[in-house]
Amino acid sequence: MIHSKRPAIGIITARATESEQKQILSGILTQAEKIGADAVILTNIYDYYQYYAEIEIENKIYELIASEKLDGLILTAESINNAALTQTILEHIKNRTKIPVVVTGAEIEGFTCIDNDVKSDFIDIAHHLTDVHGFTKIDMLAGYEWHDSNQLRIEGMRSVLNENGVSFDESNVIYGNYWTDSGEKLAMEYINGTRPIPEAVVCANDYMAFGMIDTFFEHNIYPPRDIAVIGYEHIGDRIYHSPILTTYRRNRYALGQKAVNMIFSEITGTPMEEIPVNGCMICGDTCSCGVNRNFLGNELNIVRRIQLYNNMNYSGNFEQRSSSCRSLDEYIKVLREFSFLIRDVEGIYLCLYENWCSQGRSTSLEENSNSETMVCYRIISPEEADDKPLFFTRGSLCPSELPGSGGKGFYYFVSIFSAGIDLGHIILQYTHPDVYDPIFIDWHQAAINALCSLQMRNDINLLLECRNLSEFHDSATGLYNKAGLIHELGMASKQRSENDKLLVVLIRTSLFNNDIRIDEQYTAVRIDTELAENFRRLAYNSNEFLAKISDKLYAFAAVGNYNEDNAELIIDKINAVICHSPLYIQNCGIDSSVCAASVSSAANADIDGIIRNLNEKITDKIRQLSEKREDPQYCTFLNTRSKMYLEPNNDWDAQKICRDYHLSYGHFRATYKELFDISFHKDLIASRITYAKYLLITTSVSLSAIAYKCGYDDEKYFMRQFRQLTGFTPNNYRDSKKSS
Repeated sequence: MIHSKRPAIGIITARATESEQKQILSGILTQAEKIGADAVILTNIYDYYQYYAEIEIENKIYELIASEKLDGLILTAESINNAALTQTILEHIKNRTKIPVVVTGAEIEGFTCIDNDVKSDFIDIAHHLTDVHGFTKIDMLAGYEWHDSNQLRIEGMRSVLNENGVSFDESNVIYGNYWTDSGEKLAMEYINGTRPIPEAVVCANDYMAFGMIDTFFEHNIYPPRDIAVIGYEHIGDRIYHSPILTTYRRNRYALGQKAVNMIFSEITGTPMEEIPVNGCMICGDTCSCGVNRNFLGNELNIVRRIQLYNNMNYSGNFEQRSSSCRSLDEYIKVLREFSFLIRDVEGIYLCLYENWCSQGRSTSLEENSNSETMVCYRIISPEEADDKPLFFTRGSLCPSELPGSGGKGFYYFVSIFSAGIDLGHIILQYTHPDVYDPIFIDWHQAAINALCSLQMRNDINLLLECRNLSEFHDSATGLYNKAGLIHELGMASKQRSENDKLLVVLIRTSLFNNDIRIDEQYTAVRIDTELAENFRRLAYNSNEFLAKISDKLYAFAAVGNYNEDNAELIIDKINAVICHSPLYIQNCGIDSSVCAASVSSAANADIDGIIRNLNEKITDKIRQLSEKREDPQYCTFLNTRSKMYLEPNNDWDAQKICRDYHLSYGHFRATYKELFDISFHKDLIASRITYAKYLLITTSVSLSAIAYKCGYDDEKYFMRQFRQLTGFTPNNYRDSKKSS
């Protein structure tokens, strides 16, 4: 993003359509407009707590944090559910050492952090209950007991109530989970008489309050006549519940404004006005104050407008029209025709990798790096512009360069992806402070599905044009098949010296999986694709080849100056990439692959004979492994081992595992070593070193970053332990991939 006169502030958030995020983004964008800055919002759509390989690829959008065109960064930390994603984002941000960074909604060491004073908010709520209504019997439905912010809520309530002589102790605090079911449960306790009904109950957020008043409504309990109910947050959904909730508006809007002022002040050296972030009561019918008609009217107008666009989307034929497109030009015209379905958007730009429609596109972060060419297509823009595609290097695009953008605005960057494959991103532009609605998610998914249909048509046409290639290639993975491998090795042997050796490594995968059901067969195809992509990383030279010999049987082969040590190194790397193929390990486990290697003269080599001999070795290894699996404890222990290899940076505690299994520590250690021929402690170290190998093979990230990802606080200790276990320094191991 080329520096313009207007500073560009990057906002890193997640699920921008959520009410809480919309509030803080509105504050950020309004203040950015006031000071004359552009805003570049990087956001995902899903942000699940758990890891899903197909969805995780969308978070690649956060790599754009590295863009040198951003003058400052704001991270809305509370928006991100996934702890691993938070760490990844923080790593990206830490590399931006020369620009100001502000974090909102969380305390993160090493950063300037700001947040609302929730304790002060609940002091205001408590004063409203005592000073305005004179309540003396008050309960509080809090959130998680361990949550720091939740304890501040309780402290705020307690400080005022105790000061006014109102009894408020642990019996008045009920812990919930910030969701509606907590409110429903407490309401039923009041209704059933298992808990005495107070005069008022304060909920730590609106969701729990909604669950409570909805349950009261079903059982003819009428706030505020029978009990007053107060919420917190003011998320904007009050019209869907009866009676209208009295709540307290947490001032995320002002928090966003304050963050922008702090960034702008550091960029320009100009002192900025202090913005108070105190909230306020929003009265409704669940206390005797009654509804504030102005607030309710604004909420109704927003909801009506969003509902209008929802109806247009659901009744339109965008999905059908877009999925029938037969060319990219036709697809762009359909997107343009249906751009009105995204409320008030003024610019839409489609940014695709130049080879987005090619078969066998890599999903690796390293191979889809910022050096890759992308193409931007204008769908609509605030100003007139031609439709000539704009070519740029990923991460270098300046929003002001977008055709027809007018050189200013607020830009949302949202990933375009499907089945774990990154296709590019879409940019939404607003020239006024605004956030897109949840209905955009449906529009976005329909656009992706149509793009994938177009890609499939391209693949079919290519397949028809290149039918002769199938003679030497596996159609599912794009790797050589057996015939292709023999052909390529034969060609390579002719160009090498007579003293060269033939190295062949046979890899048997997905042991003990039947893949009988349709869904299992579909998963098996995706696993094959994942393995093929990872195996491709191991063939670096023109004389190294990868093949899929048959179902679940792969081969690495090479002609050149190879020996037994090279074979061991290749097997080591194969095991490293298999251990960190997430979909594979989740479905097959850590013990589901075996390898066998052969080094022989390349002259007149009998490839069929070599493969037969290696297959016999593999069969023996599988037999030995099958015998171990007969132990009744094997699967239980294997589950723990697979998780450990998937998440080696976790704090794995053998004592805790023993408690979970109801085993003595001595019995656990002895059984683990008997089953896997390695102690638990040494295997934990091995899992971390294996992950380090994987990162060294597949990425160019720094050694300090690798040490951190593998659970090491001390980079030097990591390097020493790596050398002890492998015989290589990390850098030598990384370089060995080019000269193996």
